[in-house]
Amino acid sequence: MDVAGARTLKAKIDARQQRHWQQARAVREGRQDRADPDSEHLVRVRDTEREYESGPGRRYVKQLVDGRWVTAP
Repeated sequence: MDVAGARTLKAKIDARQQRHWQQARAVREGRQDRADPDSEHLVRVRDTEREYESGPGRRYVKQLVDGRWVTAP
């Protein structure tokens, strides 16, 4: 893959992750950040979950609860 292809792929992935974040009503209504403040640590996206790793062995999950992204213990 060349540089242009890598940029295109990254843009598509970023757009998909942003659409996923925006499925929260609180985000769309401006009651929660428009962009995921932890996106640089995002490692996996599922239907109503976002999994992060902020460091080796330091994983956490945000779940969509009542229209809002909530960090799960």
